[in-house]
Amino acid sequence: MAELFVEIGTEELPARFVAPAMEGIAAALTRLLGGLAASEPRVWGTPRRIAVAFANVHALSPVVEKLVTGPSVSVAFRDGQPTPAAAAFAAKNGVAVEALERVSGPKGEVIAARRSEGGERLLDLVAAGLEAAILGIPFKKSMRWGSRREQFPRRIRYVCAVLDGERIDLTVCGEPTVNTSVGHWLWHPEPFVVQDSAGWLAELSRRHVDPDPASRRARIEAQLTEVAAAEGAELRPDLALVDEVANLVEWPTPLVGEFEASLLELPERLLVESMKVNQRYFPLYRAGKLLNRFVVISNNPHGNAELIATGNARVLAARFHDARFFFSEDARRPLAEHGLRLGGMVWLREVKGPDGRPLTMAARQAAIAAAGAGLAALVGADAALVRTAGNLCKSDLPTLMVGEFPELQGHVGRKLLEDVERAPAAVALAVEEHYLPRFPGDALPSSPAGLALALAERLTLLDSAFAAGLQPKGGADHLGLRRAANGVVALAMGGGVASVPVAALFAAAGCAGGEDVCEFVAARLRASLMEEGVPTDVVEAVFSAGGESLVDRSARARAFGALAADGRLGAIRATFRRVAGLVKQNPGEAGSLSALDESALEAPGRALRDAVAAIPLTDDIDGQLSSLVALRPQVDAYFDGVMVMAEDPAVRATRLGLLRAIVARFSTLADFSRLSTG
Repeated sequence: MAELFVEIGTEELPARFVAPAMEGIAAALTRLLGGLAASEPRVWGTPRRIAVAFANVHALSPVVEKLVTGPSVSVAFRDGQPTPAAAAFAAKNGVAVEALERVSGPKGEVIAARRSEGGERLLDLVAAGLEAAILGIPFKKSMRWGSRREQFPRRIRYVCAVLDGERIDLTVCGEPTVNTSVGHWLWHPEPFVVQDSAGWLAELSRRHVDPDPASRRARIEAQLTEVAAAEGAELRPDLALVDEVANLVEWPTPLVGEFEASLLELPERLLVESMKVNQRYFPLYRAGKLLNRFVVISNNPHGNAELIATGNARVLAARFHDARFFFSEDARRPLAEHGLRLGGMVWLREVKGPDGRPLTMAARQAAIAAAGAGLAALVGADAALVRTAGNLCKSDLPTLMVGEFPELQGHVGRKLLEDVERAPAAVALAVEEHYLPRFPGDALPSSPAGLALALAERLTLLDSAFAAGLQPKGGADHLGLRRAANGVVALAMGGGVASVPVAALFAAAGCAGGEDVCEFVAARLRASLMEEGVPTDVVEAVFSAGGESLVDRSARARAFGALAADGRLGAIRATFRRVAGLVKQNPGEAGSLSALDESALEAPGRALRDAVAAIPLTDDIDGQLSSLVALRPQVDAYFDGVMVMAEDPAVRATRLGLLRAIVARFSTLADFSRLSTG
């Protein structure tokens, strides 16, 4: 067997495109090769190259002989002579009419043709399909270059395609493939010959390219730890930044930069976020305090370290000096005065106010304040404090600082209130915290007032958007409504109000909270549970059983998911689906267990009735499920010893009544008929 190796050399890809490109090329070539690939592909990716290798490929696809049947003999032959139908069938299958056979089928005697399939050469498959496979990789954004019509995230500079050490002859984007690659773009741009992936890896290592993202990530983590120790400082974990930087460089090289210590008087979050978000630097801390030193992961292994560090520091300092000027200008007037300009900022053009005009951010801020005050009692917050903070929560949007650093919205408002106006700390904190959580896994508000405003921010957005008919359609969600609903779920679950029905949260916020928007929020909980690994059928069974509060649905889904994980759900799934199935096929009112006709139950039925009656009604989900598991032997014995669908209507009614009582008893846990049999 031979190795197939393909490398796509590009101009510098954005970091976020490296992983999708790796996944895309592996999937595309796996589809192209089909059964010719005898092993899983190995994939590499950097900002300047995406490569894939199949260690074992077959040169030829296996030949399979097939017997293809056609029309009946009576249609294919008349008076012993082939008809046009026979000729067409023979031509379609690539055989002579004389080679057609007669075989017996379910509808009588038919004609048939024997033909061979397979035998395609891998070389021909790749030559014919590689360009389409590469250009068919899905990306969110692509570009054209020169006069070419083909698209890729960045210009393709070369495609190296090698099978068993030999170049595969084809063109991609008008350029012939090559059997060469290049090293680091700055220090080793000269080409070298590629015969296989092992040699390619060895040569790249000598030329300062590490093509494995996982290896680069590990190297960066080790380098950061080493640099921090040498500086007598510490780093705060930021796996997302490490992942991004790993796909910005081909050969990670750490450097330490420094900016003026006087700039530390700026808000720490501004300094940190500017370093990380704008420059991809790693801030250094000592004893929990930010230092005026940072780590840069350079892609220049032989560059002048001092010069590079100084250049990076100069870029950073320029932004910080701008920020200091903006903040000093913003501090010349109170936050409420900045907020006066919100009346000229449109919030949603599709949402109209009483005057028929699109709602402004001033109206948005007022709505959040009112909704937050309504939610205050639910979360244990002071309503007056919440209203005060709410009436300022968007007022920093017109500031110079937020205009330049939009990621600091809320934080700028807090700093102006705290540092300039000396406002109550609780008000300032709530202004910042009403944006939390900003993304999945982000921190939640630490204060009751912040929690009230954070819920209000999202509930009012969802309610207004749904009232205006702006629900997300397909993958489009330009208003971030899914993110808002995820926020409601996270805030409710983490803020101690998950036991409050979603509709009640909307009502407390003064929102209409129709059924569609409430179900939209519940659907986000459903999606998050499945992302956690709770089986889809379990989630659907639990949600179909109803339950208004998020915490109830979540607890039941996770408890059933735990049963599935340890194998206990399999022991009861089929049994209780049978109970639920019979009840669904024979609907009727579920009576009490004590009202059942004793004589119609027989011993297995009485034992099952007594076992169910002995289970106490509690809010302990795990306890309820343990009782359900323990009930399975009596249910199995009942079906083994009793014919439920007895001929006697009265007996049948009693036996079905027992099953209805069981379903009713556990119907608040899950709809067992929706659990798969797997």
